[in-house]
Amino acid sequence: MADDFVGVEIATIVVTASIVLAGILIGVGRAFSYKRIESFGVEEFFQSLINGAIVGAFAAITELIDSVSSGVVEGVCGTGETVIEQLTCVFESTGASIFSLLQELIKLMNTVGYYQTLSLDFSILSIQPFANLSSVSIILSVQTLILQLIMVLINLNTEILNFIGQNALLLIFPIGLVFRTFFATRKVGAFLIGLSIGMYILYPSFIMIFPSPEAEIANATMNITAINDNVFYSAVPVIDLTDNAALATKLDVMSGRCFDSNSTECLNATAGYAREEVDFVGDLTVAIQISSIATAKALMFLVVAPLLSLIITVIFIKELTKILGGEIGIGFVKMV
Repeated sequence: MADDFVGVEIATIVVTASIVLAGILIGVGRAFSYKRIESFGVEEFFQSLINGAIVGAFAAITELIDSVSSGVVEGVCGTGETVIEQLTCVFESTGASIFSLLQELIKLMNTVGYYQTLSLDFSILSIQPFANLSSVSIILSVQTLILQLIMVLINLNTEILNFIGQNALLLIFPIGLVFRTFFATRKVGAFLIGLSIGMYILYPSFIMIFPSPEAEIANATMNITAINDNVFYSAVPVIDLTDNAALATKLDVMSGRCFDSNSTECLNATAGYAREEVDFVGDLTVAIQISSIATAKALMFLVVAPLLSLIITVIFIKELTKILGGEIGIGFVKMV
């Protein structure tokens, strides 16, 4: 909760001290008839009230965001109560799912590479039944590289969120209030306040709006695991590599041709299996499709969502810095 952060307590102390200091300046100005000191004290008193309003509004907004976000994903990912903790948990969970998908893709790449280069040598010719799988290997390689990049982005986002969660309220926000208390550093303080509010509330909240890709990733992992576990797609034992007939029968089963044959070898090899259960090329096509969907969903959540959220946050910080960095005092109120 917002009131559990030491930074808010420090900010409250700073606001209280600035109000007391402004009161002293007003008293000294009146006691010695120094209008400039008195006016400066009144101005700083008004700024201190604004600082107090900022602390109260920030605490209230933070409390509201944390309550809403914890209610939305309560029991779904971890036990975190703040939106930062929940988003960090989602990122870590997504990273674990992507790692599982990456493992299965690498296993599938090994299988594809094995059959892609496998050849049958006869007395008068040599053939490679699955030589055209080279294109599939390229696609799987690209998807593997993309998944590796996504894992890097997940770790980067997690580190950013950890930094924000540890420093936004504990360090950046109170320092911003301290700087805003003084005239010379008011704009710097306004920027730090806007930075802490934007990064702690807006940045993770807008990312949470986007749907998590874990369902698509889990579905892709399950389907590719089923392909890797299919006994018909396992590597041929070394002893069978010297038997062209045994090897040819296995490759005919994998390609689906054996299901249209009445030969004894094919009938024995396909006994108890339906055609749709053994279709190597067809299964690879499905694997590429579902892996592409999972990769697109992951990029949407882990690249597009943070970028859009960052753009919105930067605009918010810029506008809030203009408002809080200006001279919002008695003169401004009279003008309004």
